Amino acid sequence: MLLVTLCLPLLALPAHATTHHAHHSAHHAHAVKPAKSASPKSVLAVVSGSIDAHSLLMPDQPYPLKEWDGSLSALRDAATARVSPWLAAMVDNTTLYAACRDGIVQTLPAPPQAAPARPAPSSPCGIQAGEESIVLAWDRGRLGDAAPDWGDFWDIARHPGKRALRLDPRGTLEIALMADGVAPGDVYTILATPAGVDRAFRKLEQLRPYLVWWRTPEEASRIMNSGAALMLSTPYDRLADLGPRISFAAQWRQSLRQKLSWAIPRNVPAEQTDTVIRMLRDQTPLHDDTQDAPQDGRDVRVLSMNDTFWALNFDALQKRLQAWLTSAP
Repeated sequence: MLLVTLCLPLLALPAHATTHHAHHSAHHAHAVKPAKSASPKSVLAVVSGSIDAHSLLMPDQPYPLKEWDGSLSALRDAATARVSPWLAAMVDNTTLYAACRDGIVQTLPAPPQAAPARPAPSSPCGIQAGEESIVLAWDRGRLGDAAPDWGDFWDIARHPGKRALRLDPRGTLEIALMADGVAPGDVYTILATPAGVDRAFRKLEQLRPYLVWWRTPEEASRIMNSGAALMLSTPYDRLADLGPRISFAAQWRQSLRQKLSWAIPRNVPAEQTDTVIRMLRDQTPLHDDTQDAPQDGRDVRVLSMNDTFWALNFDALQKRLQAWLTSAP
């Protein structure tokens, strides 16, 4: 399979956004945004929105934290700079796969012995770092309190207004199939076939005139703060970064869960690499944004994103998405 770049085009979206701190359970560590004077070489880069959302579980915080957009291009820039701005970065596992393949991040030594309670790393370049949720968010001020599902997301007749999705096949194609009636457990079986890919793009075509795209989590926040869409897919953490008068809420049913890993840019010196690897393995700083998810045992039918599928198919499906975006409607 030919490899194509993971970088996505920048979008022109509303530029203003305000910040509102979310209130979550006290057992979640309260991370403080680093001051500008913090040494860049001692920073950990974490999931965008996670600091305000208090979704980082860290028994200790030896380094200041800085949020980043999670993109391969930003990781490449950090790894090719004279000095890396971060000691380690929290990345989704598909981005980790590409960064490891391209030599942007370091291959890590195997741990002395596997910890039985700790999942095995999915890549020789990563240390397990938790998971992130992609949820359906809707504007309660315009749509009401009843939570919509992905079928409602496509129902423009009943719920007129713009919709926003991530400008990336990951997550977006799964959502299109679930909106078309595919059960979460069957999504990857169907998406692994040419007919299933065609089905997902036919479903996206139905929404083409109403779609607004976001590329980074910050852009998802801007869409909500500006009211540019009635409903959207978004990382759950971004709901903590809304203005006080913004009334978006999350639907956890058929949300997507993507695994995260810590990666170390290739230009981090060996002595610092050894120190941060020990910290990440011993202290196990993890991302968990499910503190507000339903806890009553209901089946919310969460879809776990398939890292293996995307490692094999991302390049081809990204090329297909770009071709669809530039084709005549």
